[in-house]
Amino acid sequence: MRQTLWGLIASTAVALAMVMATAVPAGAQDMPRSFGVGTNPQGSLFYAAGSATAKVLTDKMPVPVRVQPYSGTTIILPLISSGELELGVNNTNDSRLAYRGLDPFVPAPAIRLASVLFQLRVAIMVDANSDIDSVTDLKGKRVAGEYNAHLAVWYNATSIMASYGMDWDDVEMVPTANVVTGAQLLIEDKVDAALFALGAGKVKEANASIPGGIKFLPINDTPDGIKRMQEVMPGTYAINVPEGSTTGVREDIVAQGYDVFLNASKHLSDNAVYTLVKTMYDAEEEIQGAFPPLRSFSRDSMVKTNVTVPYHPGAIKAYEELGLWSGEMDALQKKLLSEGMK
Repeated sequence: MRQTLWGLIASTAVALAMVMATAVPAGAQDMPRSFGVGTNPQGSLFYAAGSATAKVLTDKMPVPVRVQPYSGTTIILPLISSGELELGVNNTNDSRLAYRGLDPFVPAPAIRLASVLFQLRVAIMVDANSDIDSVTDLKGKRVAGEYNAHLAVWYNATSIMASYGMDWDDVEMVPTANVVTGAQLLIEDKVDAALFALGAGKVKEANASIPGGIKFLPINDTPDGIKRMQEVMPGTYAINVPEGSTTGVREDIVAQGYDVFLNASKHLSDNAVYTLVKTMYDAEEEIQGAFPPLRSFSRDSMVKTNVTVPYHPGAIKAYEELGLWSGEMDALQKKLLSEGMK
C-alpha cells in the first residue's frame, strides 16, 4: 500500500511537470517563444528605438520581445520575409524597395506592416555663415552624396533636390559612405552641404565644431515641389519645424518627414500580430516616454494612408476593432498587395 501510494505521488508529479513544461502563458497561443526585433547596429537610432520599444512590450506581452542588431536593413528585411526574424525597425523607403524586390535589396515579399512606429525629420545642413540660404544656392557647390552604405539617405537628398527641380548634375557630388561621414566632411570644410536628421547627436557636434554653427535648408513645399519629392521617394511628406525647436533651425522651416515602421513577418500568426498591435495601442504613453524620437508615436498614426507596404492581417483585425481602419485603407491594402514581387 505504501509503495503504491508513493508510486501514485511520483506519477502525479511527473504528469504535473509535463503539463507545466508545455504550458504557455495566457494569451500566448499561436505565438513565437519570443519576438526578435531586427535593428541597425548598436549605437544607431533604430537600435535605440527598437530597444526602448522592446523593453516596454516585454513588460506587457505574454512572451518577451528582444532586440537583435544587424549591420543594416539589407540583411534584416529578407530575414523577416523568410520568417527567421519576427519583427524589424525599418524606414518606409527601404521597406518599399525590399518588398518590391528592387535593387539593391534581396526580394522580401513577405514583409508586412504591424505599425508606424515614429517619424523622422531630415533636411540639408550648411555652414550658418555661408551665403547658402536655399537648396537652389547649392548649384555648383560641393554636396555630400553617393551614400553607398546608407541608401535611404541618397533617396532623401535626391528627393529634396528634386523638390526644387534639381539633380546631382547641378552640384559637385562628393562621395561619402553614410550620413555621419557626410557630416564630418562638412565639419572639415570638405563639402558645403550634407544631409542629416534633425536633432541627431552629430548635428549638435557639427554645430559646436563649425564657427557660427550650422543651419538647415527648407524643402520646396509647394504642391509641385512635394509631388516631385514623392516621385523620387514615396512615403515622404512636408513637416513644419518651428524656429529654435532644435539645433540648426534658425527660422521656421519645412523639413522632409518620413516614417519608420515596425515590420512583421507574414509568417507570424494573426493572433501574435493582433496581440502586439493591441499592446502597442494600450502602451502609447509608455512608448512615447521610452526614447525621445518615440514621442511622435501615437495611436492615431499607427495606421497611415502613405505607407509603402501592406499591413499584416492580424494588425488589420486589431485596427478594425480599434476603429482605425477604413474603406480607404482597404483600397490601399489591395493596391499594395498587388505591387509585391510575386
